[in-house]
Amino acid sequence: MAYRIEDTSSSETNGSPDELALVQRAQRGDEAAFNTLFERYEHRIARYLKHMVGNDGVSCDLTQDTFFRAWQGLPGLRDPQRFASWLYRIATNLAHNYLEQARRMQYVPWEDCHEDSRELSTLGMEQHIEERELTQIALAHVSPTYRACLILYVIEGLPQRKVAELLGMKESCVSKYLSRGKEEMRQIYQRLESEGLPTRQRGGKRK
Repeated sequence: MAYRIEDTSSSETNGSPDELALVQRAQRGDEAAFNTLFERYEHRIARYLKHMVGNDGVSCDLTQDTFFRAWQGLPGLRDPQRFASWLYRIATNLAHNYLEQARRMQYVPWEDCHEDSRELSTLGMEQHIEERELTQIALAHVSPTYRACLILYVIEGLPQRKVAELLGMKESCVSKYLSRGKEEMRQIYQRLESEGLPTRQRGGKRK
């Protein structure tokens, strides 16, 4: 089976027209306005962090930390229109710090990825599951910077322009990181496949 990861930039996350007013109110200490922003972004940030660190418990803690830091730093946000980008950068930095401290890659769930965002073999359920697990393990070993781009572009389906905005980088860099990330993931996948490692050895031996 040849590993492939497809481009699925089909959607974009945009704030509602009243978001700027909410951010400005929150900057003045309006907790109700910030709670509204929290409700809008909490699920997105939590899902993003789950894929970044590969652990539900850790991602929940990092999500809370992201919004705590956002609340503390909001008065100093110079451009309220870039609230979403700023929020994702806080989350990304926290994820990178966690991964650096952990000094090890972790299993990254792929459940939220749409089925049409990757091409999997249909030769039996067992092979399907095994290939999916290999894909998950391969993603967990992609360098964090490339992984962030892959998660937002492939899993979340955001266009490169939006990925660049959320991660605070040039669009040309996103394109480069996506290309390198896909190649890195392909090589990791092929290596795992050629080594014949039981994909479930992380969670128990396969029968």
